[in-house]
Amino acid sequence: MTDPQLYRQLTLLDRDRHAPLRITPVQDWRFVRGLNAVSVTVAEFLDVAREYPIAFVPVEHGADGQPQITPVALLSLRANDNAYVGPDGGWTARYLPAFLRRYPFTYVRNDVDGLSVALDDGWAGYSTTEGERLFDDAGQPSDYLQAMVQLLDRFEEDSVRTRALCARLVQLELLRSGEVKGRLDNGMDVNAAGFFMVDEAKLQALPDEVVLELHRSGALALIHAHLLSMGQVQAVADRLIQRG
Repeated sequence: MTDPQLYRQLTLLDRDRHAPLRITPVQDWRFVRGLNAVSVTVAEFLDVAREYPIAFVPVEHGADGQPQITPVALLSLRANDNAYVGPDGGWTARYLPAFLRRYPFTYVRNDVDGLSVALDDGWAGYSTTEGERLFDDAGQPSDYLQAMVQLLDRFEEDSVRTRALCARLVQLELLRSGEVKGRLDNGMDVNAAGFFMVDEAKLQALPDEVVLELHRSGALALIHAHLLSMGQVQAVADRLIQRG
């Protein structure tokens, strides 16, 4: 999964073309200051819940015609805004979601073996003199590139588990519409809508055998992490107030 606000000029990684490139991890995130949500995986729920609200947003329908959802970390309570990018472009939260950590790399689907490594040619952070090399003198992937591919692999594996959780939530009809709407202390209007969250009343009404199944699968802990994370909505509002 990619985002057009993040990946603007995707191109397949090419050993010959990209051999001279070096990369320094992103320090200036001002190019995503209009990104108000970012995808997260179930492996991150505990870390994300400490600093961001976790909500669910609709995506396309599946092959079976059933609606699909995906979890996101809310980065603001307004459209086209990111409360976690500081004035100097630094990321102001302790935890950076894996969706962003893997940038400028990602996987794209191909017709041969499934996935290919791609990178964003539109990013301005490449160099031929500073940072981590992509390929060594023998033309082999550097340790840095291998580590990034491992990150991409983990993200894909975690995405499979994430889709399974989301499908179960839809199947059990546990979701309700969520909305954050109002005016902050400084007079700023906020309106975050179009997302879903778990309905606690429906969760409590589940049969015991279903609750046990969710517990043993680990899904129940993830659901509770999501519910606890909604307490971070005020923290996001506070960030907007402090920024003015």
